[in-house]
Amino acid sequence: MGYDITRFQGEVDEDLLCPICSGAPHCEHAFCNACITQWFAQQQICPVDRTVVTLAHLRPVPRIMRNMLSKLQISCDNAGFGCGATLRLDQLTSHLRDCQHNPKRPVSCVEGCGLEMPKDEVPNHNCIKHLRTVVGQQQTRISDLEKTVTEHKHQLGEQKRDIQLLKAYMRAIRSANPNLQNLEESIEYNEILE
Repeated sequence: MGYDITRFQGEVDEDLLCPICSGAPHCEHAFCNACITQWFAQQQICPVDRTVVTLAHLRPVPRIMRNMLSKLQISCDNAGFGCGATLRLDQLTSHLRDCQHNPKRPVSCVEGCGLEMPKDEVPNHNCIKHLRTVVGQQQTRISDLEKTVTEHKHQLGEQKRDIQLLKAYMRAIRSANPNLQNLEESIEYNEILE
């Protein structure tokens, strides 16, 4: 099952208990996924009747067993942090997402920096230290962008020089051969028509 048996309200049918983590004598060969996977890492036999079994032999538990498990009443994982909720096992996951007592639930700093952090880290949070880190990261980013701008300006200057050289080269060719001037005008005319 994967849960501490003491968290459930009332009796839990022994057929719903994993014999590996609960120590129950038998359970119709139903096991917690984590328990049986760890068991098979050590040995390839069934923990109940000791027959040879591999992971490939495992199947999900029948729906009736899943339904019975889902109806069990369980205390919240965050009971140690003040949550008094007792709910159905199938509602536990959605409750944990919104549980106000969850120490890992993200909250925003109310002191002014706006950092979102796990609730249990709030007492150790220092806005100034966080903001210094943010400023340092921004300064590094600005420096990187300035280097990129400088590189782009250099590349642009080289491209402008290349264009000036090409223009000078074309003028020299045109002055050497007047027929090329007519060819250039024809090319420009064709480009306009397209």
